[in-house]
Amino acid sequence: MTPTYVLVHGSTSNSRSWAPMQRELAFRGHRSLAVDLPGRGAGFSAAYYQQNLAVFAAEPSPTADITAADTIGHVVDTIRRVREHGPVILVGHSLGGMAISGAGNEIPELIDRIVYIAAIVPVRPATEYLPEYLKGGFLPAVAPLHVGDPAKQGHVRVNWRGATPDVLFALKAVVNPEASDAGWLATMAGNQPDETLGQWDPGYGTVGADTWGRIPRTFLKTVDDKACPPAVQDMFIEEGDALTPDNPWDVRPIRSSHGGFLTNSTEVADILAGLGV
Repeated sequence: MTPTYVLVHGSTSNSRSWAPMQRELAFRGHRSLAVDLPGRGAGFSAAYYQQNLAVFAAEPSPTADITAADTIGHVVDTIRRVREHGPVILVGHSLGGMAISGAGNEIPELIDRIVYIAAIVPVRPATEYLPEYLKGGFLPAVAPLHVGDPAKQGHVRVNWRGATPDVLFALKAVVNPEASDAGWLATMAGNQPDETLGQWDPGYGTVGADTWGRIPRTFLKTVDDKACPPAVQDMFIEEGDALTPDNPWDVRPIRSSHGGFLTNSTEVADILAGLGV
């Protein structure tokens, strides 16, 4: 039976980022559903869109009260509904790895394969990976766009629309140098300004050998990645294999930056279509 691919986006992104991938999967005869994680498909406030920065900085966030349980529960509910129509292949990118890991812990019997694309796989508590993740270039590149104090706000707020050309293209060099300049502007225009801190709740998505560890799994390693460097991805792969040596990773290196495969989706769509269940 043909599987449905459930696609989970990364930080500050939303379901629209998967549109090129969904098109390629459709060309190959596959169903797919791209998820908006809670608060991350909420659109934009007028203050953000119009760059009324005083109002934008002070207004409440749609992500502020979202917990790890909310995020995982949303993915679990999506899988339960999709599973009524056949097998499910669950795919997560970047920070979305923690959401799909949590779903894998809760409903391993409903997931036929779980796929990580340059994604976080927390074998240990997620906060322990922050020092390693800081070795990538994304957080320093986006720092000039931060608005307010996340510890006081309860969320991370980024003014993507306020990026100067230097910041804009420094981010492009880190995240998706394969994109055209116009394509990168479109990506930045679609980014969500707010990100929940809930993904760093203790234990969020920490994988279990007896639950998540039962699911066949694939890791697509982005070998040109400057946001989540290949050495960090190797760490996730090695820790996962150590946790469940009888169910090792199926590792597929891909020639891509952190977000390049979202722009040029042919290679990854071919891999996903060929996984089978």
